[in-house]
Amino acid sequence: MPLRIRDPELFGVTESSLVLSFQVADAAGPEDAEARVRVDGELRATTQGEGTRLVRIEGLEPATEYTVEIEVDGADAPAPDRWFPGRVLTLPAPAAAETASFATLNDLHFGEPRFGGTLLPNGDYGPEAPGFPAAHAGETDVPYWRFMNEDAIAEINDAGADATFIKGDIADVGRPEQFAAARDAFARLAMPWHAFLGNHDYYGRLEGLEVDGYALLGQPHAPRHVDLGGWRLLLLETVEPGEHHGVFDQGRIRWLADALEETRESDVPTLLLMHHQPVPPEHADGYPNRIGIHPPHSMELFSLLGRHPQVKGVLIGHTHRNRVRRYPASGRVPFVEIQCTKDYPGGFALYRLFEDGTFRQEVRRTGSSRALAHSTRCRDFFRGGYRDFALGPLAARSFVAGG
Repeated sequence: MPLRIRDPELFGVTESSLVLSFQVADAAGPEDAEARVRVDGELRATTQGEGTRLVRIEGLEPATEYTVEIEVDGADAPAPDRWFPGRVLTLPAPAAAETASFATLNDLHFGEPRFGGTLLPNGDYGPEAPGFPAAHAGETDVPYWRFMNEDAIAEINDAGADATFIKGDIADVGRPEQFAAARDAFARLAMPWHAFLGNHDYYGRLEGLEVDGYALLGQPHAPRHVDLGGWRLLLLETVEPGEHHGVFDQGRIRWLADALEETRESDVPTLLLMHHQPVPPEHADGYPNRIGIHPPHSMELFSLLGRHPQVKGVLIGHTHRNRVRRYPASGRVPFVEIQCTKDYPGGFALYRLFEDGTFRQEVRRTGSSRALAHSTRCRDFFRGGYRDFALGPLAARSFVAGG
């Protein structure tokens, strides 16, 4: 049976590297036929193995456009599309010294019984149906939520980040045993880690449980700050306990205003980390905007950030997608939503901080064979629309900002 190169994706790019994924398959399914990756015609990698392959190419030049080709004997070359354009421009070289790096995880959902099915208006998963399959935690020897999170943590350790920040939705429904599993996993991190809660972490109260997730994780309550490499990272709480949407009320605004006055006076570049995404009124009615921060609260947040040029970015979870938005009242500040850890594309984000107030983001896909098998399966959920929703454009996964 003829072979084909299936679902190629140009996943990430830095000033010196690129990452792509793909499968080799025939009509019966994935094959382990040899595949070759060429960059500007030069052979840079050879891979084999059934299932999705994740290939990282190092040693590229900054600010340079390259052609990228995948070759398999007996298979046609993939046609360029928005996921695999066949060309890539590397990021420019840094203009200042790097001072620190960190990773983020979000939407880990320890203890989740299943992912998928139909999607209900409130964002919950409905029953399975044709075109709407589901992955169940009991289908594998190790539940998917455990290996997706633990394998991402192993790769963060390999990347050598200076710290890791966990941006909420740690426990699927806020039960003590789910927080215990998460704390055990986070203990594997080789660097300091800092966690705050999302809406799912408070859902224990919907079952009549009063659970303090911060105490169970051994973490201080948010809001709080962490200093790293001459930068200040502000960890914010956006949850209205028991609700899916987020709030940023006057008490939270006052705390943030005081914190930003301090970093402006000391001229310290600042990042905000929070769970929910802000939503302006004109976008309030569409999913997932309905589950973001209330629009009136969002507008106050935009206005506050617009008065503080030392704020270089806002790093968000909650939506399970890679997306970057900017709003006029906040100036050039990027509001950066990051994919979840537990399903497609499944992984984490790496950030590098620089002396000139710039930072760089590289979203990574967890590359273990079991993680790739699970995330690839989830990609086609929701009648094939989950990739369109979750993956986002390359520019939302790999970029330079700040300065």
